[in-house]
Amino acid sequence: MIKEFIGTGKTVAEATVAAKTGLNAPALADINVEVVVMPAKGFLGFGKKDAKVKAWYDDGRKEEKPKQRKNAPAKRVEKKAEKKAQPKKEPVKKEAVKKAASQKAEASVEKAENSEVKITDADIDKNIAVGYLKNMLSGLKIEDAEISAAVVDGVLQMEISCDDYGIIIGRRGETLDSLQYLTSLAVKKSCDKYVRVTINVGNYREKRMDTLKNLAIKNANYVLRTGRRYTFEPMNPYERRIIHTTVQEIEGVESLSVGYGQDRKVVIQSVNGGRNRRSSSQNAAALKNAAHKADRADLPKFGKIEVKKD
Repeated sequence: MIKEFIGTGKTVAEATVAAKTGLNAPALADINVEVVVMPAKGFLGFGKKDAKVKAWYDDGRKEEKPKQRKNAPAKRVEKKAEKKAQPKKEPVKKEAVKKAASQKAEASVEKAENSEVKITDADIDKNIAVGYLKNMLSGLKIEDAEISAAVVDGVLQMEISCDDYGIIIGRRGETLDSLQYLTSLAVKKSCDKYVRVTINVGNYREKRMDTLKNLAIKNANYVLRTGRRYTFEPMNPYERRIIHTTVQEIEGVESLSVGYGQDRKVVIQSVNGGRNRRSSSQNAAALKNAAHKADRADLPKFGKIEVKKD
């Protein structure tokens, strides 16, 4: 049975990575890629188009046709009578089903991350991970990349070195996260174990962490001054944990996650439900203390941060 997914992006390379990520195919599947729409820059803001790429593969299964049941007319009448007698069930909303599925997926990931079993060098063939990542980078037209891999505290940490790494990072790190996800699937397939994989290039992860901490402190100050809630853009679980960890050090505000799936985001709100009554000098002192703690916080580079906010 053919399974396919269409990804979009500013370039064909970004759309290809998005299509393969959305397809969620097995690591060793034979994935075919087709460019549906080529990107166009447009003129004076008109005619601009994003690239669209379709990725598909055949899982080898045959599509089953529904079997027709031959029921006697008398039985059909009895079944209709039973249906009328039974109370009507309330329709299940699609959004509720999607939310439940998303929460179940996040719970399974968190359970795997909390596993006490740590991976060692003997459990992973790092050459497979490096080779798989190099193949994806060559698909992005990056030929001069050097990749190093090492197992640190049960995490396979991979570092990419190249001259131009903007295309690897992508918009707000989306391409880098997609490469990391696909590589983790390949590693898991090769060793038949859950392996946490992190990929970094140009110290992007460290810079992104500092940016998120500063954003959390800045918008917490806004909430303290105005009493209004502030909602961040959708983030992945790792970035949401950084926001939660920084906000929990600031007195008078709290953070929570709303939404589900790729639309899940962090909200900062006042603990008192309104404008904070402390003076501006007290707010400044609290924020300064939070910034100091955030700088000295012993946050793991790419590990789980224990904050029960999601």
